Amino acid sequence: ERFFSECDTDNVPVIAVFTKFDALSAVALGELRKTPGLTRNDIFERTTDRVEEIFANANIWGRLCGTRHPPKNYVRLAKMNIDETDCGPLLECTTGALGDEALQMLLISTQQTNLELCITYAVKKVALAYIKRASRGSMQVLKDQCIPMQKEIAKWFPHTGRMRWGNFNGVK
Repeated sequence: ERFFSECDTDNVPVIAVFTKFDALSAVALGELRKTPGLTRNDIFERTTDRVEEIFANANIWGRLCGTRHPPKNYVRLAKMNIDETDCGPLLECTTGALGDEALQMLLISTQQTNLELCITYAVKKVALAYIKRASRGSMQVLKDQCIPMQKEIAKWFPHTGRMRWGNFNGVK
């Protein structure tokens, strides 16, 4: 809270990262074990929901948003002490917080192993825009739009190499 109250990040999107989120599982389990009448299965099934409740009741995100220079977004990470932990949620949150498409492409271009993130942003930024435009017109993406759309989508996959654009499935 102190950081976001005192440090003006200006135009830099800062993300709050909760790296010990999985520690709340032990707290939730302890609380649920004290609840009379719950079986082991009940406790196990309710742990995730209880963790969410504990996090929400702590109002950490709300307090951070109420600071003078609030973070752009937050991400909760678990098992960060284990090698090969999935950092996908952090990458996705960071990419979304950047806002500027060129910066998003720059970040994604460094993530050659995260194909899912490349696909997500190609669909969000390009394919959905073409679909939205088509819905205002003839409800179809015209053949003359296919190559430009493919080129725009390919920008989100810079690590795949250069492609030749020409006659593609009969489309000129």
